[in-house]
Amino acid sequence: MQMYGNNLNVGVNLAAKKIVIVDDYEESCKLLAEILSSTYDCKYTSDSTAAMQLINEQKPDLILLDYKMPGKLGVDVCREVREQSEIKNTPIIFVSGAATIDERIKAFETGANDFISKPFHVKELILRIKARLAEKEPEVTAELTAGNLRMNLLARQIFIDNQEINVTPKQFDILKLLVADKNNLVTREKCLSEIWGDSDVTSRNVDSQINYLKRKIATFNGRIVAVPSLGYRLEA
Repeated sequence: MQMYGNNLNVGVNLAAKKIVIVDDYEESCKLLAEILSSTYDCKYTSDSTAAMQLINEQKPDLILLDYKMPGKLGVDVCREVREQSEIKNTPIIFVSGAATIDERIKAFETGANDFISKPFHVKELILRIKARLAEKEPEVTAELTAGNLRMNLLARQIFIDNQEINVTPKQFDILKLLVADKNNLVTREKCLSEIWGDSDVTSRNVDSQINYLKRKIATFNGRIVAVPSLGYRLEA
C-alpha cells in the first residue's frame, strides 16, 4: 500500500531543505518528521516499493533510509538513487536497528553516506544531518559573467558594460540560470521548478518574464534564444 506523509508542521518553510524519510514502520516516520520538522521540510513513506516515486517527486536534499523493510531493502533503494543522474549525489543516511556489521558494510558499499543505529540520540541525528548537508553545499560563486554582462550574485545586481540594469527578483533568477549554463538549454520546467517551486504557474509565466528580460538587457552583446517547445539558451 502506497502511503505518503507530510511535514507535521502546518507552516512549512518553503526555503527549508527537503528530507525524505523511508521506514516501513509508519510511527518511526512520524517521529523522525516531528523531530526534524521545525528545521526541515519532511516527507515520508512507509512503503519501500513507493520510495523511488516519492524521492523522484521531491528531489530531496537528503534521504533517511531504513535498512530492513518488506518489499524492498534499503540498500536496493540506495542503489537505485545512485543510478539516477538527477539524484545520484543526494546524501543518504541509514537509520536502522539491529544491523549486523556485514549489513552496515553493504550499505556503505552501495552508496550510503552515513549509518545511525536505533535507538539514537536526537542531537546526534541532527548533527549528522547537518554534516551531510554541509558536504553537499557547493562553493558559493560570487559572480557570473557572459560577454559584457556581469552578475553580482551576493548583491543581486546586473551590469552591462558597468551600467547597472534593474530587473525583478524573478527575472534575476531566470538570468542567473541562463548565465550559469550559458550556451546550453535551460528548460521551462527547470525555471518553474527552481524559481517558482510548487506554485501554480505555467510556462507562460517563464515566457513572459523572458520577454521583459530581453528588453531590459538589450545592450547585452550576446542573446537569449528560444528553443521551440523546450526552453531557452543564452548565447555568449
